[in-house]
Amino acid sequence: MIRFGTKILARWLASWIGWVLRSARLVVGVSIVITVALLYYTVQNISINTDTDKMIDPELDFRRVYAEFNQTFPQFADSFLIVIDAASPEEADLAGRELLSGLEARPELFRHAYAPGFGPFFDQNGFLFLKLDELVALSDQLAGAQPILAALAEDPSLFGFFEVLSLAAEDAAEDQETPAELAEVLDRIAEVTLALARGEEKYLSWAEMFDQGDDPSKARRRLVMVRPVPDFSRLQPAKPALLAARALAREIEQSAPGLRLRITGKMALGTDELKSVSDGMYLSASVSLVLVALVLGFGIRSLRLVAASLITLLTGLVWTAAFAIFAIGYLNIISIAFAVLFIGLGIDFAIHFSLRYREEAQKTADSQAALNAAALAVGGPLSLAAPTTALAFFAFTPTGYAGLAQLGLISGTGMFISLFTSLSLLPALLSLMPLKAQPAAAKKQIRRGAGWIVRHGRAVALAGVVAGLAALILVPDVRFEIDPIRLKEANTESVEAYLELLEDSKSSPYAIQLVVDSESEIGAYKARLEALEVVDSVVSLHSFVPDDQDEKLEILFDVATFMTPLLLADPAVTPSPIAAAGPATTELIADLERLSKSQPGTPLAASAARLGEALLAVDAGHAVRLKALEISLLRFFPATLDKLASGLGATGVALDDLPVGLRDRYQAADGRQRLAIFPTADLADESALKHFVEMVSRTAPRATGRPVQIARSGEIVVRSMIQATTWAAILIVGFLLLILRRPSDIAFITIPVLLAALMTAAATVLFSIPFNFANVIVLPLLIGLGVDSGIHLVLRAREERSGRGLLATSTPRAVLLSALTTIGSFGSLALSAHRGTASMGELLTISVTLTLISALVILPGLLAWREGRAKAKENTDF
Repeated sequence: MIRFGTKILARWLASWIGWVLRSARLVVGVSIVITVALLYYTVQNISINTDTDKMIDPELDFRRVYAEFNQTFPQFADSFLIVIDAASPEEADLAGRELLSGLEARPELFRHAYAPGFGPFFDQNGFLFLKLDELVALSDQLAGAQPILAALAEDPSLFGFFEVLSLAAEDAAEDQETPAELAEVLDRIAEVTLALARGEEKYLSWAEMFDQGDDPSKARRRLVMVRPVPDFSRLQPAKPALLAARALAREIEQSAPGLRLRITGKMALGTDELKSVSDGMYLSASVSLVLVALVLGFGIRSLRLVAASLITLLTGLVWTAAFAIFAIGYLNIISIAFAVLFIGLGIDFAIHFSLRYREEAQKTADSQAALNAAALAVGGPLSLAAPTTALAFFAFTPTGYAGLAQLGLISGTGMFISLFTSLSLLPALLSLMPLKAQPAAAKKQIRRGAGWIVRHGRAVALAGVVAGLAALILVPDVRFEIDPIRLKEANTESVEAYLELLEDSKSSPYAIQLVVDSESEIGAYKARLEALEVVDSVVSLHSFVPDDQDEKLEILFDVATFMTPLLLADPAVTPSPIAAAGPATTELIADLERLSKSQPGTPLAASAARLGEALLAVDAGHAVRLKALEISLLRFFPATLDKLASGLGATGVALDDLPVGLRDRYQAADGRQRLAIFPTADLADESALKHFVEMVSRTAPRATGRPVQIARSGEIVVRSMIQATTWAAILIVGFLLLILRRPSDIAFITIPVLLAALMTAAATVLFSIPFNFANVIVLPLLIGLGVDSGIHLVLRAREERSGRGLLATSTPRAVLLSALTTIGSFGSLALSAHRGTASMGELLTISVTLTLISALVILPGLLAWREGRAKAKENTDF
């Protein structure tokens, strides 16, 4: 056995392995009992927390401010959002009312539902929230449309509508200065008519004909914020409410074509992410086990060794999972990856033990002697490898990134569990099903395969230097992706809706929140913040008291005056029968044809011709089709009149007039006020997000909200990555110095690791795989893995007293198989639909591959070069 600093470990290993081999049945039996008990404990107590906020140390200042905000306004912390998108504003309103009614009917599941800008208050006062010039333009439109609206109010039928359109067409044919709005009206009617002719369901939106907004899609969207009643007896307390809301949403979607209701927000994102992560991890773990078994089968080529290795691996996995639940209580979306990491790393110990056992079995027919020799030979390197890998994991535990610190604690402890099972259960199993003595056969083949590296050691070493320098050039371009939304499964309903909301500065969930102590502070903060280029608007409770109310009320009074006949129309008036619509349709087609010929080449002529063709396709003599057309064109007209009448009856808004639901969202019970600060830029751009947070934070240091959490958490994770990588390197090198006490060996172990780390960093740039919250564990883990491989190779080279002799042993093969199983295990993570988990698998696969190349090509090259120089010096001295 190698003497690596002290004989104490050697003596202890000899005593321990001797006892294990003598008590093999007892060891296996006790292991089975413990495993079954721990498996039961794990299944009964396992839980997964998908809250990414809790993966950052809650004692940090920005986390405390955010926690205080959530306590002050809890409705933002424990809620989800339902996004309604419809073909028209009227359909969005109908869906919103039906949704609110359905939610209010289930008080056992839904505590409160709130729809911004929706309800009686905004129906009555909505016109006051328009800008003054927008209200003037709307009043002009209503004045021009008054004859049509009044006529329709007296006869709300297809006949009445087409009679009014015929008059408008006749006037336009004689008047070359027809308002441009007529062409748009004709186009909208033609679009609905053509849809009916094609058998599609579509309704004319009267609201959009008078809408002053630039983006019609915004007018067709409604947002409903829901606070569920949590069921804390469940693993996911909000899941019953989410399921009920989703069922209600699917039911409402059937009421109109093009209607879509999607659930998003923190709770919905967390639920979808849990499913994505869990499904991906189950798939990855299953594929990982299969790939590990296949690599072991082809590499070891012994059913007994493979079976014993897999049993040992699964036993250690159960023990590690039980430790995770006992020590922490739950798994997060990062620490759940411990299972795949354990499979990829834990099997390494079994591989080294098994291959060394087979090598010893080729020397003696005594299986117990072979097992004892193998344990003594690899026990030392394994006892060094386990702490180095564990140190790489443990390096994350003192950082502010609690999510990764938990993974580090679990996986680091798992390395010691794997070491223990590999030096207890594995030899016990192999003692009960031993190998037969085998003749040595692979020595020459291994030497021939490694001959090129041995002969060209200097060239290999120089190639490594060149690769490292080339990689170093790309290191400044390494990027960290700070937004956790990018790590989620992109095609889920919750993520799609969330990303769409980000594009609209008025509804962006990435508004910064600021809580001030009193109303007197609102004005000063608002003025300073709105002066920033990065701020689009600052919304407070006072924002819902409209400006210029006297001027606006005067305009509304004037509109109400000339709209009096319309507003006083008898709501019970009997519309004309559908039989009268046939001749009216024929007359309108003729009037549209005359209009088209009177103004050839104009947009109005094209619109008139288009509507005429559409009406011909409907067939004026078909009463059923005409009735369907009447419904399509006039379904929302009564609601439009009602809303118009309500809006024209506005009397002014004071702070005390604001509804309770709105007030509670901006004013806390203790009187403190909330300001919502909306960005001008699309914060899907991370540089824009960081700039927005930085500029606002300078003006309001206690600003909080999602953008602040994302930006500051990203800083913490980057700092944690640098800190963990640095500490991992320091601790591992210090540990090796303490044990090996030979600087040259430590240099040969660490140089290939440094090269692999540089090339991994460069690979993130070349393959556009930025570091993120999930895959930041790569670099410290790479250090642990690379050092492990280096320990096995360098110590075996010292045992053989030759780097050339090293390549003829089973150790390089064990390193190769270990790396292949690790690649297979980590590569399976890339199959996950969860982008964070997949990126972890992609980057770990790349890093382990580069580590393998460094260990089996660069390191042997360095050793061969050193030996060549030593021999050349001896010959010179001689």
